Amino acid sequence: MSPNTWIVEMSSHKSHSHLHPHPQTNPRSRQVSNDAFARRAPSAESPVFEDIGTILTVLKACGLLPFYEQISSYEVGPPTKTNEFYSFFVRGVVHALTIFNIYSLITPNAHQLFFSLRETDNVNQWIELLLCIFTYTLTVLVCARNTKSMLEIMNEILQLDREVRRQFDVVLSNNCNFSVKFLVVIVCCQAYIMILRIYTVQGAITPTSYILIAFYAIQNGLTATYIVFASALLRIVCIRFQFVNQLLNAFTYVQQQKLAKSRRQLVSAMENFPEDSLFIYRTHNKLLRIYKSINECCSLIIVCFLGYSFYTVTTNWYNLFVQITNNKGTISAYILQWCLAWLCLHTSLLALLSRCCGATTYEANTTAQILARVYGKSKEFQNIIDKFLTKSIKQEVQFTAYGFFAIDNSTLFKIFSAVTTYLVILIQFKQLEDSKLEEQVQNET
Repeated sequence: MSPNTWIVEMSSHKSHSHLHPHPQTNPRSRQVSNDAFARRAPSAESPVFEDIGTILTVLKACGLLPFYEQISSYEVGPPTKTNEFYSFFVRGVVHALTIFNIYSLITPNAHQLFFSLRETDNVNQWIELLLCIFTYTLTVLVCARNTKSMLEIMNEILQLDREVRRQFDVVLSNNCNFSVKFLVVIVCCQAYIMILRIYTVQGAITPTSYILIAFYAIQNGLTATYIVFASALLRIVCIRFQFVNQLLNAFTYVQQQKLAKSRRQLVSAMENFPEDSLFIYRTHNKLLRIYKSINECCSLIIVCFLGYSFYTVTTNWYNLFVQITNNKGTISAYILQWCLAWLCLHTSLLALLSRCCGATTYEANTTAQILARVYGKSKEFQNIIDKFLTKSIKQEVQFTAYGFFAIDNSTLFKIFSAVTTYLVILIQFKQLEDSKLEEQVQNET
């Protein structure tokens, strides 16, 4: 996708080359200051990243995000040398443990963690473990590479909020409280899975097995936490797209007809259209750049996580099927708890990611639809509308998984459709394996 499909360049209006804040008594400031976007009592501190503060702390402590310096309420700076060394050290420990785990998996040290007697089941467990290790290792490498880009994204969001507050005296909210809830779910699920795995190991557990189990849970937990962080960033961008669309919607024909009863209000609102339209265009362009930057920073991690989640969901449904068919309708309590824990965790993460990507993409593409309904009272206003509308219609805003496919509200359905297809293939392999075992038993007898 070429950059021209993302960035809309608009020339400044000849009589409004600079943005000037409106007085707080302007009725437009009261119009956009509602509970959906603004807090009633704006504080001196920017609330942009308050809702995801816990997620940020966890990711910074684990080396996935840098320990940035808070320069002001609307600016963050690069980490200090000490913090850079800490992140480098944590990533080094992670890579060392990854190498140790891969070595342990190919040696007899990890055999007690594989209790299945079927070749298909053992292959599935190996592939799932390797996908987990690969996904987390790739997450660490990509985060280290995109340290500066992530700080730029955060600064652009903060600067955009500063412009909104200066222009309209509005402090935008985020509604990202779900991040803490998902963090609790991730910790509980991984702790419960660790307990189940330790409880089912036969014999005395070796220290190597303890390290493998613990690091496996940490890898899954931190990868899932990063997905929640990416979803929260998209939610923040979505709220700002909604705010821009609300500003633009105030100039539509329907809204202007509501103000037509008071000609003084109608004239006053349309007098601000050139200046406000310039602000909307610039803000929309900035949001598109932020949206694209988030996609570039997170898409490789997301596509690997989607592949890992797809395989994990498939294998757990397969395990449930095997238990039901082999035990004539009954199922082991351990297998049931194990599979349900994994299915709940990955399904909820996939649903969250799909919803946030779909909502942000929808709001970004809605701007052109609202713009087409803007009321151009004069030729001058209509020229402004036509210029932006011409460039907006040519845009195709999508959040992609590293360019392979778009992630939206239909992604969850597509993944479960693929799970069903692959599940049928696994069941056929199982039936083939069962038939071979029956032939061997008949030949022996």
